[in-house]
Amino acid sequence: MESDNGKGLILAVASSVFVGSRFILKKKGLKRAGAIGTRAVIVGEAANFVAYIYAPTVLVTPLGALTIIISAVLAHFLLKEN
Repeated sequence: MESDNGKGLILAVASSVFVGSRFILKKKGLKRAGAIGTRAVIVGEAANFVAYIYAPTVLVTPLGALTIIISAVLAHFLLKEN
């Protein structure tokens, strides 16, 4: 069971990374980023869905908030936003 929780945790964090990075890539306004951004969301949502298979909802759902934190960190470094 612990192994499944670990897999779910990793998948939920990966989901947040993919979805959060999509917002930054799209904001950059690059043509190539649009295609990558769409794929990032698909991969992120798929990872999130699979995370629910391995870990309980009470663990996976709160990790969705990481999307906001990851977006803020990437915006600071990639877009030079304060």
